[in-house]
Amino acid sequence: MKNLIAVPCFNEEENINECIDSLLELKASGAIDYDILIVNDGSKDKTKKILNDYENKISIISSNQNHGLSEVFNSILYYSKNHNYDGLLIFDSDNQYPYKDIPSLLNKLYSENQDILIGSRDFSSLGHFSKSKKFFQKLGSLIVGLSLRLKLTDVTSGFRAYSTKAIELLFVSNTFTYTLETLYQAKQNKLKIASYDISYTNETRESRLFDSNFEYIGKSIRIIFKSMLIYRSKLMMFLLTILFSIPGLLLTSRFFIKYFQYGYNAGNIQSLIVGVAYFNFLLIFIVLIYMVLNSYKNKVFFLKNLYKPKHS
Repeated sequence: MKNLIAVPCFNEEENINECIDSLLELKASGAIDYDILIVNDGSKDKTKKILNDYENKISIISSNQNHGLSEVFNSILYYSKNHNYDGLLIFDSDNQYPYKDIPSLLNKLYSENQDILIGSRDFSSLGHFSKSKKFFQKLGSLIVGLSLRLKLTDVTSGFRAYSTKAIELLFVSNTFTYTLETLYQAKQNKLKIASYDISYTNETRESRLFDSNFEYIGKSIRIIFKSMLIYRSKLMMFLLTILFSIPGLLLTSRFFIKYFQYGYNAGNIQSLIVGVAYFNFLLIFIVLIYMVLNSYKNKVFFLKNLYKPKHS
């Protein structure tokens, strides 16, 4: 199998040496064969200079400005497709994930015929995670897992392996992170998703994706809701219809309960009129949402098919 280990990188002068050296060491051990791609996303420190020292051993693509993790992921997918890789694994440049688990992750991907294999962390054992962070990580994984009808324990882990089919079909439309949206996209495309319990997780620097946990939670909730609307639209439209129908049902029931009890109801006419008007507005609202969703789906389709990477 032709494998690629891709490493997103932004201002990692303190960590990138260790990251690349560990990947080269593992490759030299013969445990599994792969190529290494570093995506330098507009680093302003000495990262680019350090990467130049490895240019004969690894592949490097770069951009002059920072585009964010989602754009880096799309560039990695584009590179993987153009170079015909059978398997792709994303590895963080801050060394938080165990590089020695890479062979197990890729072998499990192939042996079990999976399309996305998530390297899942054991949050209970992570001493550098606060109690609140552990709680929200577990809660988020539970909610996403239930909405996808899958048993997932770590939906935000970036340590993931992808099959050829996943490389071909996935594309991220949000500007924050790829970890959540790709799960919903994979489910829509009937890709197989599974988890692999990794051996340990290192404590590293603070994330550069967000400034606070509240920002992270807020952005994640928006991505989950948006992804469910786009990729689980039938389920979401059903749930939204049920939810927004409640006020109309309460209004009209004031008339119909007495009507069915006594065979007539001379009162509660205003409630009936307002309730019927509410359902008419709700129908228009649902049609408008449906039209907006279809428009956005078409937009994502064209973005994917006309995509040109910002890293080269």
